[in-house]
Amino acid sequence: MKNYIERGGYMWNYKIKKISVLSVFKFTFLYGIIIGAIFGLIGGLLGSIGDARLFGMGIFGGLLFGIIYGIILSLFSALGAWLFNLISGVIDGIDVELVKKDE
Repeated sequence: MKNYIERGGYMWNYKIKKISVLSVFKFTFLYGIIIGAIFGLIGGLLGSIGDARLFGMGIFGGLLFGIIYGIILSLFSALGAWLFNLISGVIDGIDVELVKKDE
């Protein structure tokens, strides 16, 4: 890092003190639904190979799994963000060092 500063780079030290619980919830809800639906659909389709009657149930089960996965993931992530906010008041947050990218 010392060589970077000698070459004219810049560093900024910041501290993460608070995370928006609602933004974490929204992001992980959509992310969880997309990832859960993809893996659920793959699992449902692979599980229905060889029996055409199970094909529709596999797709429905995969989509249902994606929605449930998204809800559970977003609830636990929001809980984690809330706990971070609670604990960061005691330990004074997380130090982050940012380096300006050369253009």
